[in-house]
Amino acid sequence: MRATERNGRFAMAMAAVLSLFCVPVNAAEGELDKVREMLRIDTARALAAERARQAPVTKAAPAQARRGDRVVLTSLYGLKGALHAIVQVNGEPRLYRQGDELPRGATDAAREYRLQRIDDGCVYLRKGTAVRSACILPSAPGSRMAAEPPRAAPMPAMPPMFVPPLGGRP
Repeated sequence: MRATERNGRFAMAMAAVLSLFCVPVNAAEGELDKVREMLRIDTARALAAERARQAPVTKAAPAQARRGDRVVLTSLYGLKGALHAIVQVNGEPRLYRQGDELPRGATDAAREYRLQRIDDGCVYLRKGTAVRSACILPSAPGSRMAAEPPRAAPMPAMPPMFVPPLGGRP
């Protein structure tokens, strides 16, 4: 009888421990309903966004470049194949990346200049049928240095060094 009593107590202890890991069914069902509803809402939003993205868009006539547009290349940086150009169009900066047509953060693609290429310090842009270019102008010191042959830089001054005589003490 003691073995039966011991097994009964062991079974009761195991049941108590297992009950700690079990979630009440009523609480779990309510939470599952909330999760299902949130998933349904997220799925509906994703499907609506995808339908809007794939819907045929009537293209507006591309904006033509105005003669008064002022296009200035303010900086050009990066490595070949990954160049970045900052172009000011009528005083507003635009960041163009080599390989991307539109500037970064463009909101109205029809009104923006499209990048054709970046080549030899110049940026070539297209808007409608008009093609515009803007180049980095060499600065005065840079243009002088390009015209003159390169010179050797002077040696920097070195402090005097003390060298002890051979075999002697300093």
